[in-house]
Amino acid sequence: MYSASIALPASLQEYDIAILSEGFADLEPVAQSALRQGGHRGDWRVEWIFNDAPNVADLQARLEIQKTLLEYDLTDMGAWDVQAIDTDTDWLQESYRAFPPFSVGPFFIHGSHYDGEVPSGQMSLQIDAATAFGSGEHGTTKGCLQAMLDMKGAGQCPWNVLDMGCGSGILAIGAWKLWKTPILAVDIDPESVRVSEHHANLNGVNLGGSCLTCEAGDGFSAPLVGKKAPFDLIIANILAGPLIEMAADLAAVSDDKGYVILSGMLNEQADKVLAAYTPLGFTLKQRYDIGEWTTLKLQK
Repeated sequence: MYSASIALPASLQEYDIAILSEGFADLEPVAQSALRQGGHRGDWRVEWIFNDAPNVADLQARLEIQKTLLEYDLTDMGAWDVQAIDTDTDWLQESYRAFPPFSVGPFFIHGSHYDGEVPSGQMSLQIDAATAFGSGEHGTTKGCLQAMLDMKGAGQCPWNVLDMGCGSGILAIGAWKLWKTPILAVDIDPESVRVSEHHANLNGVNLGGSCLTCEAGDGFSAPLVGKKAPFDLIIANILAGPLIEMAADLAAVSDDKGYVILSGMLNEQADKVLAAYTPLGFTLKQRYDIGEWTTLKLQK
């Protein structure tokens, strides 16, 4: 097996990396990862794992085509680094060690590899290590879980919940475990919907009906959003820019006196996000700062 990695400019966003990566999909990589180096603002290190040695000239040509089609500035990108992988290393076990179980309030979050007991008084929330995007470790996910836990602790019981941009499905599944109420989980990426349904099955959450419904669609234009609105709890853990852009659409499907949990923003972006929702009738109920990330709980 072989690893092929390259450094890409910090100016690119997660969705830019995802779109660029589409140019390599037909090479059928075994795995792919994209991590910022040195914090949220650092350059990207994007890595693909292949069974056979890739041709560096082909990799570079594909990247150049994507750069031209998408009009991205990749002036500061690095050189390709292709290396053989030590096949004696159990990479699956390595990934398991990188995702140890941990707790957020009463949620005990763990991978399918964990074979220990769930601590007494805690709820199991199982997320595959192989699909650990949205595993709960990130400050934004923790902030959303804590906001929901505070609502539960205050006796608030939403009757219709929307998780917009569901990712791994961890927040939608967490909401169902707290309230056993209908949840709609929407993501523009069909793979996220597949992963969310997979995690629902792992956690014993029924799909459809009065449990968890997952839909791939273009945000608030997804058919089931309009059909199931209004929602008295909307969770959106995305990025600051999209949160601001979707404010009016979100408000349109939010029930009177409904709650909204917004995350995916840096601490310094929180006031700007809040300013987009205040004119639409939302007031700040609580702010959660976890590291450099902020979660906002609002009420209409």
